[in-house]
Amino acid sequence: MTSNSQLHPHQVEQELAKLFPGGRWYAYLDGSAVAGVDLAARFSEGSSGRLVMSGLVILGDQIGADQLRAVPVTALENSANLTRKDVREELERLPPLKRTPGMEPEEFSRLVAEHYKVWARRVPHPAAAMAEEHGVKLATLHTWIREARLRGLLPPAKRGKAK
Repeated sequence: MTSNSQLHPHQVEQELAKLFPGGRWYAYLDGSAVAGVDLAARFSEGSSGRLVMSGLVILGDQIGADQLRAVPVTALENSANLTRKDVREELERLPPLKRTPGMEPEEFSRLVAEHYKVWARRVPHPAAAMAEEHGVKLATLHTWIREARLRGLLPPAKRGKAK
């Protein structure tokens, strides 16, 4: 699995699944996850129903501490979760997350809450994922979520890191 590898990611995923069963393997063989290395990550369903990283294979000419620290665990988990068919279908059933002319503030807050609940089940940082998906500034999205919380449409925020 070096960057010159002739293997297809799907082949690598199948071989890793044979060697290390349990969960679903995703291979990144083009340096797209971390420059200069090939990696494969295994994801298993956590207690919240969200996929979490449960294995990691990194190969390269020389792997240093900087490359290990550069492994984007959260981004890889988000990507794995968002490629799940059930999540995409659930998001596509929701109306777009935008204010339309004549939309009441309560109605918009309800829409924000619906989107947030879907994202929160699948990613550790739902506000960031929503902002990126809809091209909205993170601060704006936090304001929308705060408003939905004040209206009682979302539970209070939990302090600390998402698990």
